[in-house]
Amino acid sequence: MQIHLDPLNKGGMTMFKHWRENILSVATGLSLAVVIFMTAMGPAAAYAAINSVNNVAGGSNTLTGSGNVTVNAAALQLVKQVYTTGGSCLASAPADPACNSSATTATVPSGTTIKFLIFVKNTADIILTDIRFNDVLDTSGTGFTYVAASIRRTETATPPADTAAAATIFGDANGVSGIALTDALDTDVAGSSAGTISAGGPGGAGNNAALAINAHQSFGIIFQATKN
Repeated sequence: MQIHLDPLNKGGMTMFKHWRENILSVATGLSLAVVIFMTAMGPAAAYAAINSVNNVAGGSNTLTGSGNVTVNAAALQLVKQVYTTGGSCLASAPADPACNSSATTATVPSGTTIKFLIFVKNTADIILTDIRFNDVLDTSGTGFTYVAASIRRTETATPPADTAAAATIFGDANGVSGIALTDALDTDVAGSSAGTISAGGPGGAGNNAALAINAHQSFGIIFQATKN
């Protein structure tokens, strides 16, 4: 999965976070179960811009009120978790003590349908714009089959706060307040195409709508997949 963030759109500053999911069969030659390994990687906090203001008048002319102005971009974290259809958390990347005792892997039998939750928290005091992330499913014979029309997002009127627990974000997207999305890449913010589930985009025909997260709010999507 890759997340592209351009929260302040200053100076061409772009922040990237990556995550990788490796799917391995636990039984050689048999598609009985899968161990889901999840890892999350990302940079430390980065400055979007540092602007310095000094006395540039020279001579007898003096500019008052000069000083340094620092615009600091908060480091964002992309989180992915695996749930049973009944809402029990099986694994999380990065590890979450509230999710199956910090488990980062889970084993599910063939034929099992599970729910994936992916979310981002905006802990900054400003709106974050042009947020995009992709999740590529292993759609091979030993991988997963995406459950059509299963994408849902957190609500828009009163979305979860940036302090919300993962279980709260899951419940918001999964419950009656969550918003069902189409699989097509169209006017909503997430969709599915050729085994890739994506959120955010440039808008326009054949693309997801642009995704923004207001200050101190969280955004998440849920989708379902069945182990082949």
